[in-house]
Amino acid sequence: MIYLFFSVVFYTIAALLYKHANQLGCDRISLILSERIFAVFFMLLYMTFFDTFKTSMGLTLIASVGGVTIFLSRLALLASLKYGKISSSWTAVNLSVVIPIIASIFFWKEIPNIRQMLGLILVPLAIFLLQEDKKE
Repeated sequence: MIYLFFSVVFYTIAALLYKHANQLGCDRISLILSERIFAVFFMLLYMTFFDTFKTSMGLTLIASVGGVTIFLSRLALLASLKYGKISSSWTAVNLSVVIPIIASIFFWKEIPNIRQMLGLILVPLAIFLLQEDKKE
């Protein structure tokens, strides 16, 4: 629960900073690179205190692919924040968690509880409700 709370708080702060940076006309690439540098710094700090550094070639490859895809997704996010509303852009990002949940159901046979299933069923409704209002 603590992780979820901090995740929501920091994602919200990041979204607001992205939107503000777009309004100021900041360079998007440098913004994303600084975010990634801070992420690596905090990861190294965590590994230093908890002594959990173990690596392999497969792990390095997966981490590299993950880093590239996160970088590309951040570019797409900044573009959507530049041209769209922060409320709909950031909500769509948060709804993207559905993809790994569905994958875990199929690949690892993880069965969600009733409340989680209800949330998954409501995702298409949420996407429908995020559509642009024609009046605006």
